[in-house]
Amino acid sequence: MNNLALVGLVAMLVALVWAIAYFRGHKKSANCAVCGLPARFGYSPKAESDRKDIAGVCLNCLKKRLAADYESFQARALVIEPAAGLPCYVFQPSGEWKEYKLSEETKMLLSNMESACHRCGDRANFLWVTSDGLRGDNVETVFTQGIAGTLLRWGNSPPSSICGRCCVDLIYQSIERQQLTFAEVCAPRSENGFVMPMGY
Repeated sequence: MNNLALVGLVAMLVALVWAIAYFRGHKKSANCAVCGLPARFGYSPKAESDRKDIAGVCLNCLKKRLAADYESFQARALVIEPAAGLPCYVFQPSGEWKEYKLSEETKMLLSNMESACHRCGDRANFLWVTSDGLRGDNVETVFTQGIAGTLLRWGNSPPSSICGRCCVDLIYQSIERQQLTFAEVCAPRSENGFVMPMGY
């Protein structure tokens, strides 16, 4: 087994343990913190937040929170569509992942993106790319090879420029279509970076 496969396996096991611990610790608060409906998501202020800082929310309340966050975000972010088999869907600042190809590629893509949303024409500050082929056992290769060496080779279209409102609509539609659940979801904050499904 090569090192990358071993790292991927360890990451999946850690993600599974984290997700089990999260859901066990939140059994009593399985209702949405906003409306009281069953909660399928953990909404956090930043990736890898303490469990006490992660609020359980339903899909509709998650969409409202993400809409407020994405529409007020002033920097730029690459957004990879949600995917099944990974417990988190979080924003990562590019600066924290400098040694990875994905961070370098994100910086280049964001600096060359179009200024108008392809869907509605408003100001665009997000690049959307679909996630066909992305799984828990290959997510690590997206970091090391970037989207050009993974997602685009797996048949996904090149990233398209979109605004915050349209980005949240695409996230919501993808989650609903695939019936996804995430232990942790957080939105972009203050600086350029990327949003993607991950495990810890």
